[in-house]
Amino acid sequence: MQDLDPSESPKQQEAPLTLRSCLTKEPLLLFTLIGVVSGVLVGSLLRPANLNSTTISLIGFPGELMLSLLKMLVLPLVAASMISGMCSLRESGNEESMKRLAKLTAAFYILSTVVAIVLGLLLVSIIRPGKGASFNKVSPSSGGGCRGNDAALIAKHQSDGGGGGSSDNHSGAGGGGGGATEALLHVARLIVPSNVVQAAVDMNVLGIITFSLLFGWALSSLGPQAAPLIRAAHTINAAVGKMVIAALWISPLGVGCLIASSILHACDLSATISALGLWLATVILGLAIFAFIILPAFLFAATGKSPLPVASYYGQALALAFGTSSSAAALPLAMAGAKEAGCDPSIISFFLPLGIAINMNGTALYEATTALFIAQAHGVSLGPAEVVVVAATASLAAVGAPAIPSAGLVTMLIVLQAVGLDQFSGDLAVILAADWLLDRLRTAVNLLSDGFGCVVVDHWCRKQGEKDEEFMAGVGGVRGGYAYSHVEMGSVRGDDTS
Repeated sequence: MQDLDPSESPKQQEAPLTLRSCLTKEPLLLFTLIGVVSGVLVGSLLRPANLNSTTISLIGFPGELMLSLLKMLVLPLVAASMISGMCSLRESGNEESMKRLAKLTAAFYILSTVVAIVLGLLLVSIIRPGKGASFNKVSPSSGGGCRGNDAALIAKHQSDGGGGGSSDNHSGAGGGGGGATEALLHVARLIVPSNVVQAAVDMNVLGIITFSLLFGWALSSLGPQAAPLIRAAHTINAAVGKMVIAALWISPLGVGCLIASSILHACDLSATISALGLWLATVILGLAIFAFIILPAFLFAATGKSPLPVASYYGQALALAFGTSSSAAALPLAMAGAKEAGCDPSIISFFLPLGIAINMNGTALYEATTALFIAQAHGVSLGPAEVVVVAATASLAAVGAPAIPSAGLVTMLIVLQAVGLDQFSGDLAVILAADWLLDRLRTAVNLLSDGFGCVVVDHWCRKQGEKDEEFMAGVGGVRGGYAYSHVEMGSVRGDDTS
């Protein structure tokens, strides 16, 4: 098959995309959706049986193995992609292009996060879901399999200092400076880890990215003697890509098992809806407005492209993100989708790995909304200054959230401390009752924002003349070593690659 123009994806050359043609062309997407539906059905049908925790764990075990396998491959993919990209861009000699790409990427991250947080704060201020809410209606230890372990995890994080001590002053921002400062220091520690091996063990993507960029910069500065290592980085990138493609075929089974297990672990659903229904509706409404209105409108305004075809490129990645509650696990498919959308591999390898660690719009919206909800539920009035502190801390706490179940709830402790609400952190154990669903929704929104953002930044780079001949010549090494050629993705999508 002849090479395609990177600005023109295979799907852009075909007839208008329909749901039937999309599912026929991309069998993995079809199988993943079947896995999602099957997981919901199995979990719902088995829930009345009140299975014990051991049985529920066995049901979810294949999904845990699948998630561990994908996470095992993510860090080598991120490291090889960032190293090869940095080397190729440095070899081009056009460092101004690198600086502008970094500035455009940062601009999108900041803009999208601010919009998401403001949207969440507006909705919770208008709807006021905390008025009349009762946390006593839901017991965090009720139900057959209700996730008491996650509640214990939150308590442990608080006792370790993540949530700080109790504060008597819960009506002003004066007691919250420590929380905001701690959030900033937390991000800085993630960016500059003291041990790169420990960063890999902890799935600290920010730390791995920092090391990879520095290593790629140093490698490209060594001249010809570094050529074998640079070629090795490209080769590793391609090899990891083949491993990921093979592993993705077990994801439908894993996704189904994870969803079924989550439903069986969930607390009393009727009591949860009765007590927290308005808050649930507010968060879901905010995520829906951001995903279906704001992001598509921004994409169309910035690029002139129709949002639906662009979203279809990320269909497999979104399904996997929803099923696993992990943006990192869906990163390989997101990178493949961005390439199908016509984005340049150099931008993909820089923007998306960074995005899964930094650009967590859904998580930031969720944390800001939940903090105000808890304040409303306890009759605490937050002034404009406190709301600004919530917004700033939510954006910082969302960056580099730990790779653990319900990580957004753990980082919520930092947000609550920032405005002196940490004495109500026990409410988070109740909110866990609904987090099995919200965690999946905000993960999918995070990934969609990254996917649309990659297309937008790629368009901005082209529009500002960043794709000149010199820049493209330097990117050639990345394209040659990129893990997801169209031929390779054909094995996942069912394309005719002959």
